[in-house]
Order: sequence, then C-alpha cells, then structure tokens
Amino acid sequence: MPLHPLYGHDALKERLIGAMAAGRLPPALLLVGAPGVGKQRLGLWLAQGLVCEQGPGAPCGACHGCRLAGQITHPDVHWFFPIPRPKGDESKQVEDAEDQLGAAIAARREQPLYSPPDGMAGLFLPLVRALHRRVQLRPAMARRKVFVIGEAERLVPQASSPEAANAMLKVLEEPPPDTYFVLTTSEPSALLPTIRSRLVQLRVKRLRASEVARFLTAVPHPPLTAAEARRRADAAGGSIGAALALSAEAEQARAAARRLLETAAKEPASRYKYALGVRPFGGRGDFTDTLDAAAELLRDELAERLRGDGTHAEGDAPTASLLASLREIEQARKLAQGNVNPQLIVAELLRRLAECRA
Repeated sequence: MPLHPLYGHDALKERLIGAMAAGRLPPALLLVGAPGVGKQRLGLWLAQGLVCEQGPGAPCGACHGCRLAGQITHPDVHWFFPIPRPKGDESKQVEDAEDQLGAAIAARREQPLYSPPDGMAGLFLPLVRALHRRVQLRPAMARRKVFVIGEAERLVPQASSPEAANAMLKVLEEPPPDTYFVLTTSEPSALLPTIRSRLVQLRVKRLRASEVARFLTAVPHPPLTAAEARRRADAAGGSIGAALALSAEAEQARAAARRLLETAAKEPASRYKYALGVRPFGGRGDFTDTLDAAAELLRDELAERLRGDGTHAEGDAPTASLLASLREIEQARKLAQGNVNPQLIVAELLRRLAECRA
C-alpha cells in the first residue's frame, strides 16, 4: 500500500522545492514541530523529490523512482525510526536492528497510519551502526540517497548513554557528497548541541483545522463523516496524529452509542438485558462518553434531515422524535454526573427513547 498523500505545509513545500531545483538544499535538515503534524511524512516527500527522475524538485509521482519512494521500497530512500532495544550478542545486534526495522517498515507499508512507537523504543547504537553501513554505500538507482530519521530526540533518552548520539554525530560530520539527512523531532532541546549545530532547522507548523478535516474524510478506512471530521479536527490542535487518536477513542464510543440507540428500538426484555450489562459505577467515564457519542449521532442525523433537500420541516414527526431523543440523552447525561446508578439511568433512558420513537 502506498503512503497516504501529504496534507498541508504548502509554504514549506514550496521553499523546499525551490531549494532542490536550485541545488541549494542543505545536506542535513532538522524538521521541528508538534507531534503528529506530519514531519516524517514531509521528510519522505522530500526524499521522493530528491530521487525523482524528473528532479530534484517537486515529486512528479509518475516516474519509477517516485513510485518506489511512495511505496517505501526505493533502495536509496532509507527510513529510520525508534525500535525496541536490539537483543542478543553484541556482534549480532546490528543484524537484529536491521531485521526489526525491516519488519516495522513492512508493517507501515501495510498500514501507513501507524501508531507512535512504544515508550521504550529508541534509536539505539546498533541501529545507528546499521545506518553507518548504508551511508557508505553508493546510490543504487538514483543519483543521491536520502536518510529520513524520525523522532531523533530518542538518540539519547532511551540509550542511557550518549553513544548512539555520538555515532550519529560522526555520520553528520563526514557525509558522502551524494547523501542527504532529514531528521525530525518534537523536542529539539533533547538532541546533543553538537548534532543540532550541524543541522539546518526548519519549523513544521501545525495544520489548519480544515486540512486535518480533509485528511480525516479521505484517508482513514472507513473515513469519517464531514461532521465528525470537523469535530475531531477542531479538537486536535492542528495535529493529524492527535486527530487519529481522538478518532479511535471516539469510534469506540460511537460503536457503543449505536448499540444503545439500536437497543432502544427493541423489546423491553432486550432493553433490560442491556441495562444490566452496564457497569454500575466503575465505568462512569465510559458511560458518559457513550451518551455524548449518542447525542452526536442524533445531532448528525438531525442536521442531515434539516439540510437535505428542504422537504423536512422542523415540526415533522421524525424530526420531533430526534429532538425529543436528544433531550432525553441530555437529561441522562446530567443524571450521570451525579450519584445515580448508571444501570438505572440506562433502563429509564431506553424506555423513554422507545417512547420517543413510538
């Protein structure tokens, strides 16, 4: 599966395209920005532009080099990011690091919307030594090779010593003339000052909410509805990564909300069974999330009816039923903030929702 398109960052992309086309792109860059704004994706886009057969410059997307880079299979585009600490005999740790990285990249090919690495993962010394090996090789297909190194701040914190960072410093001090480095970080102060001094730093800004929403309606499978995408984008602070995390949590709540609303249409025995399955007090947070999600579903349905083709009056029966159901859920939400048993709230809510539908 190819990488998803790069969203936003148009001004920065134009600067980079101009630098590539004019042969003025610095050989070592540091992309700095908030988590989840697309720094590594931007780095891979830049690598694609450098190996493009029509470039260097804006990736054409059609040449053999661009297609391979877009599928993370180009032999001259090397993507490094934190992995678990390599195990076993020291003489075999570089091979283990290579194997782990290869497996992780294969997983990202299958699922380009990858999760953040584990907190114990890092850019450990064996992985940097593996990078050393690749740096010494001549480009296999393009005129130049590119190394994208994600979350570069993990060169130090997870290694208990500066060995990995010092090894990286040696690579940056004496790079071959056909080699480019693109490091990314959300914590530039965690990098060794000697490393930062050898990098040209570029700020990767947060995305506009409209760009995050556009991503959410196009890329995830299944994509979000426009209304849900707008809500997640507004809450994500310009970060696609944050929006995806919110969406995963929200989808769990929405699935529970759908079950709640579907149960309201069933016979009383099913409604009582559902109510008894609700945790009495320990799951109050999940319960209120479900109620909030149910209210969102009803509001979306209501907005769709009123926006539709103009034939749905605010006073028609289905619209009145939706409004009444919303009021019942809002009342249940208020009760849930108090000391009322959630099972009792749900049993009464399902009865009232059934009446709204009648």
